[in-house]
Amino acid sequence: MAERGRPTDFKPAYGEEILQLMATGLSLAAAAAELGIHRQRVYEWEEAHPEFADTIKLARSKRQLFLERRLLSADQGPVVTSSIFALKNAAGEDWREKITQEHTGEGGGPVVFQTIYEGKT
Repeated sequence: MAERGRPTDFKPAYGEEILQLMATGLSLAAAAAELGIHRQRVYEWEEAHPEFADTIKLARSKRQLFLERRLLSADQGPVVTSSIFALKNAAGEDWREKITQEHTGEGGGPVVFQTIYEGKT
């Protein structure tokens, strides 16, 4: 039985084109737009095509490389600021400012909760 639905407009060459565009600092959405496709379509193709998904992962890394090199060579405050902002959003695992807080009870034990009722019981 033939598949129903809209025929795919996927072309394996899109992966390499997106990789090249993102290596210049473009986001995935901007790279997709440059090719005349929507970012959501790229996400769908990532799910359906493992080799394409690997290329997109590499493209994200290439964008991070571009942004880090731009940051390291920056000599103006606005370039530094915009590069850091872009890296926090594009490469959160490496660049986010994460604050972790833990709460413990007495002696490092669990926190003990006590319910107190006011009025009649």
